[in-house]
Amino acid sequence: MIHSAPAPRTKTEEFYPGFKFPERPVTRTREYQDSRLLACGIDPALYGDQAAAGLFGQDCFKAMREAGHQVDGLVQTEQRFRQIEPVAVGEPLTQRGWIEAYDVVERGHRLHRTFEFVRRDGQVALVADVIGLVPDKEKWAAAAAKTGHKKTPDPREGFEEVSEKTMTPEDVTLFSSDVGNLIHFEPDFAANLGYRAPLAQGLQTMVWMMGRLTEDGPPVSFELSASFRRPVFWDDEASLWQHKGKNGFIDRLRALNGAGKLTAELSVASISYA
Repeated sequence: MIHSAPAPRTKTEEFYPGFKFPERPVTRTREYQDSRLLACGIDPALYGDQAAAGLFGQDCFKAMREAGHQVDGLVQTEQRFRQIEPVAVGEPLTQRGWIEAYDVVERGHRLHRTFEFVRRDGQVALVADVIGLVPDKEKWAAAAAKTGHKKTPDPREGFEEVSEKTMTPEDVTLFSSDVGNLIHFEPDFAANLGYRAPLAQGLQTMVWMMGRLTEDGPPVSFELSASFRRPVFWDDEASLWQHKGKNGFIDRLRALNGAGKLTAELSVASISYA
């Protein structure tokens, strides 16, 4: 089936600051977590009985869809997580969220949504900010033309390579199967948006990077953010590079494609282990 790209959006009643998403129950099951971590190239055993915080990003997209918000064609540009307390696999939570901002930017509209994951005792365990672009095709093309020949520094400089992987359509489809954005599944839909193939979610790359922070056990608390710089196609080669601060802990991670171009960068503002 051929799916056409959605028409460029203008501001509508579904995107306005202060909009509240309906509260919804969330429980991370072992089966779900293990399958998604494996699709990201991560050994599920690294997390033990702790829920992988990055996967709660998928619940944010589910909340959007359940509220009737269109996600097909949205481009995620940034993801932030702040874990106050670890969440256990199987632990029941309540998810609540709202729209922080919907602003005009160079390539369309910047949409910022915030979600909290709350324990039964009312304590917030995790906060997730999902920031993305509602693209305007004409504005996107004009902005790309202005920056297309801009020279950038080598993203590997000062970083150490720690991992490589090959994206596959099967892993990308599995990881995004409950999100519903056709840009991750349908070649024709992706082509109509100007891409050579479907895209992996930025969150999939971020979860891969966050897995590096669990090598010595999952962190108890952290605050981190990832920015997504280039599309990652569902058949791309990828490599992971790390930088350590003066304290010996990883403070930045970068993902590169097969051409050595930066696709995503994760910055660690704070992190603590048991």
